[in-house]
Amino acid sequence: MSEIALTELNVWLDVGFTALYVVMVVALTVHFFGNILSGRIKKRFVHKQWPHHDGPPIPFLPKFLHFQHVFSMFALGFTGLYIRFPFFDGGRTAMRWIHYVFMIIVTINLIWRLWYAFFAKQRDYREFAITKQDIVTAPKVVLYYIFVKSSKPHLGKYNVMQKGTYTLFVPLLIVQAFTGFALVVAPLPLIDMSPRDLLLGWWLGALLGSTDLAGWYARTVHYIITWLFIILTTIHAYLSMTEDFPAFQSFFGLPSSHDSHGGHDHPPTSTHASGTGALAPSMGERE
Repeated sequence: MSEIALTELNVWLDVGFTALYVVMVVALTVHFFGNILSGRIKKRFVHKQWPHHDGPPIPFLPKFLHFQHVFSMFALGFTGLYIRFPFFDGGRTAMRWIHYVFMIIVTINLIWRLWYAFFAKQRDYREFAITKQDIVTAPKVVLYYIFVKSSKPHLGKYNVMQKGTYTLFVPLLIVQAFTGFALVVAPLPLIDMSPRDLLLGWWLGALLGSTDLAGWYARTVHYIITWLFIILTTIHAYLSMTEDFPAFQSFFGLPSSHDSHGGHDHPPTSTHASGTGALAPSMGERE
C-alpha cells in the first residue's frame, strides 16, 4: 500500500470513526433515558442504592495513578486531534512536544500500575482474572445493561465486561506507546538515529522497502487506537457516573455522602482479600 493510499485510508477513518462516535453518543443518550424510565436513576441518586463493593477502601496509589492517567489521556487526546486537525495556526510543533511528554508519562504510569498489580503488597491482579463463573454469568450482565434484567450478578469487584475492557487497555496502551514513539523522526543524541529507525526501520522498513512507509503504517494503527480509546473512555465515564457515582467520586478524591463499600444494589456473595483499583490505569473502580 502506497503513502497516497494510506492518506486516503486516514480520511475514511476520519469519517468512519466520527460517524461511529456520533452513533455511540446517541446510543448512550437513549440508554440514559432508559435509566430514567426504569427508575434506576431515582434508585441510585435519590435513594442512594449503589452497588456493594468487596474489599477494603482503595489505596492512595491506584487513585493517584488513575487521576494522573486520566489527565494525561485527555492531554494526549487533545494534542493528538490537534496534530491531525490543526484548528489554529502555528501550534503543531509545540503540540507534538507536549504530546510526546504526556506519552512518556502514560508509559511510566502503565509500568508503575502493572508493578502494583503484580508485585505490590496490596497487589490486585486477581481481581481482573476472568473466571468460569464470569463466562457463565456474562449473558445476565448484558441483559442488565439493556434493561431486560433488573440487576446484574455480583461475583466480586468487577463483572466480566469490566474485566475484559480493563485488561484490553493494557495491550492497547503498549501498542499505542510503541507506534507513538515510532512516529518520532528527530535523531536521538549520540547515535544519530531516530526512534522510527530504531523501532521500525530494521524490520518493517526493510520488509516494505521504506522506513517512511513503515511510519505511515504505524501512524494509521496509532490513529485507530486513538479512536478506540476515545470511544471506550466515553463509555467508561458514562457508566462510571450512572452505575456507581460514589466510586467515581472516590477515585477523584471528591467527598461523597454514600459509603462506596456499602450499598444495597447487590448483596455480597464473595470475599476478596486483595486490594482494589484498576489494572488499566484509566479505569475507575466499578461501572
